[in-house]
Amino acid sequence: MPVWVSMLRAVNLGARNKVAMPVLRELLAQAGFDDIRTYVQSGNIVTSSPHRSPARVGSLIGAVVKEHFAVDTPVVVRSPLQLADVLAWNPFPEAAAREPKMVQVIHLTGTPDAAAVQGLLAADVGADAVVARGEELVVHYAGGVHASPADRVIRSARLGVEGTARNWRTLTALVEMTSG
Repeated sequence: MPVWVSMLRAVNLGARNKVAMPVLRELLAQAGFDDIRTYVQSGNIVTSSPHRSPARVGSLIGAVVKEHFAVDTPVVVRSPLQLADVLAWNPFPEAAAREPKMVQVIHLTGTPDAAAVQGLLAADVGADAVVARGEELVVHYAGGVHASPADRVIRSARLGVEGTARNWRTLTALVEMTSG
C-alpha cells in the first residue's frame, strides 16, 4: 500500500484552525487510512492508503478536516521519495546544518506560474535567498522568517497555487519517518 505524507497548511497556529492530531488520527483510520502517524502539531501526517493519487489523498484528508474541525485548508501531499529528493537536493546545505529552522521548503499544491516564479527569483530579497524547483521553493531566511524581505516577496508573488512551509528540521524528520 502506498505511503503518503500530507501537510496541512496553517493549522494549530495560536487559537485559530485547531486540529487535534490524536482525533485526526482516529478520524483518518475511520476513513480507511492505515499506519497513521503525525509529527508535531502543525499538520504533518504520514499514512498508508490504497489510493494511488496524491490529489485523491489530499482531497479525502481535506474533507475530513473540514467536516470534523470546520477548517478548510489546503493539503499538500508528497510521496516519501519526493520528500527524500528535496532533502538530497538541499540548495543551502551549510545553512540547513547550522540553523535548520531558518531554511524552509514551501511545498506547493501544483506547478506554479513560470513568469511569477521568474519574477520571484529576480526580486530583491536582501540577505535572504530563494530557489525554486518544480513544486517546491526553498528559502534561507538570513535574519528570521517573520518580516523578512523574502517572506514579503513570496506572499505577493501570485504563483497561481497554494503552498505550505516546513522547516528543514521537519523535512528531515518526515523523511526519516518514511524511510526504510
